[in-house]
Amino acid sequence: MKTLFISDLDGTLLTAKENISEYSLLNLNRMIDTEGLNFTYATARSLNSAAKACWGLRQNLPVILYNGALIMEPSSRRVLYNNHFNEGQLLFLQKQFAEFHVWPLVYSFSGETERVSWKQGMETPGVLRYLERRRGDQRLHPVEDANELRGDDIFYFNCIGRKEDLDGLHEAVEHSLDIRCIYEQETYNTDYWCEIMPASTSKGAAASALKEILSAQKLVCFGDGNNDRSLFEAADECYAVRNACEELKEKATAVIGYSEEDAVCKFIMENLKNYL
Repeated sequence: MKTLFISDLDGTLLTAKENISEYSLLNLNRMIDTEGLNFTYATARSLNSAAKACWGLRQNLPVILYNGALIMEPSSRRVLYNNHFNEGQLLFLQKQFAEFHVWPLVYSFSGETERVSWKQGMETPGVLRYLERRRGDQRLHPVEDANELRGDDIFYFNCIGRKEDLDGLHEAVEHSLDIRCIYEQETYNTDYWCEIMPASTSKGAAASALKEILSAQKLVCFGDGNNDRSLFEAADECYAVRNACEELKEKATAVIGYSEEDAVCKFIMENLKNYL
């Protein structure tokens, strides 16, 4: 594999309707099937959520999920890479959640079973909206006691709520040397998401691991937000969509068109021959 293309989803490959346009689907699939395009994505989403948003896209390569915590094969759901917390990190975070009265969504594996757990009765409106949109998702695992998660490999926490309710937790976690926090307003709502993971977790680290797994020679990436900075740092070439934040544009090899105008697909169509 000469070149691996990796795109962020929300705000980059996806439209405001949280899907891939028909134009991009048609042309990306054509290039994957007939022109040797090696294309996948790196997202903060889970596999279920990403697969729904990318319905119809030829997903024949592993995908990067939860901002780089996991690399999974979409068809088999086999985990190729899992960067989970250690015991010391979990003890520290438990103290912070208790101090700031925050009840997170907990992402883990119990054996080979992926679970999204939360304490029943402590849901914020944002968490309730998250759960409603995933009704029927087999990962959902409400608990009455945190001890029910003992033994799980926890790789991710997500706290969804008002900014004023999460600021204290974010500040405390930010001062930890071995834990990383992504704190941003939700793309499609006014709530804030405080996503917590080991400091060694990043889209960039996962992209580098995937590049090695697939024996790719070059990595070309696309993004729009602050959580794509590490992805850009890992890439040989990196392209920010025009609607990206200014900090990411400054790191980019170049700025391309808007996400709503199929910028990622059009860039690849116009330049693929240069990467084969």
